[in-house]
Amino acid sequence: MHQIKKAQQVLLFLDYDGTLTPIAPKPGMAQLSAGAKEILARISRHSRFQLTIISGRSLAELKALVGLENIAYAGNHGLEIESPQGSFIHPAARQFQPLLREVGKKLREKLAGINGILIEDKGLTLSVHYRLVKETELTRVRQLFCEAIECREMKDRLKVTEGKRVLEVRPPVEWDKGKAIQWLLDIYGMQRSLPIFAGDDVTDEDGFKVLRRVGGISIFVGKDKASSAADYYLNSPERLGHWLGKLSQS
Repeated sequence: MHQIKKAQQVLLFLDYDGTLTPIAPKPGMAQLSAGAKEILARISRHSRFQLTIISGRSLAELKALVGLENIAYAGNHGLEIESPQGSFIHPAARQFQPLLREVGKKLREKLAGINGILIEDKGLTLSVHYRLVKETELTRVRQLFCEAIECREMKDRLKVTEGKRVLEVRPPVEWDKGKAIQWLLDIYGMQRSLPIFAGDDVTDEDGFKVLRRVGGISIFVGKDKASSAADYYLNSPERLGHWLGKLSQS
């Protein structure tokens, strides 16, 4: 806490699923607890803190889930950002939308016969959740996924990434949570500011690397920390909530 107490401003970046809330069987089931929401509200009102929620979810869904004003939101892994200081949508993401709709249709057709599949159209990206799929079907899921997006033919027109039991289709642009965080840091200004980022998944590693480069604090949330670039770790969203509670009172 010493480094935090010394900072004139704390730029706090928090992932949502698996970080603020436990990973749920279905995305719609991952709701902030009343306690977590109150802590975030306290932080949002604190004059020393600038709070950003950054997630793979769409911007609209993220805002609806968190429900706080006067904070920043970065949805679709930072392809769309809304903050009190300015907003951003990656131009290539807009151009990608017609192709995304076509890919979504093919995925729904190919994966229709597999129980437990959930295809989420997030406007600028697509997610195929397979957390509820039987282990014996996982190889088939990957095969049909590759067939649907024509992996070889589409490799220059699509970007496929993986998270916890999810396959994601994104625009083929060099943009990720790390670049979104850097975009916001440039807006906020780094003079006498301390950036902190907490996340739980491989998609958060780009953010951890940016925080290390600028001298911030990065926190991995979860049990599998061995391969993470984060500086610190907390083993659950509950532990992070406890730490955020202390932070909100500092």
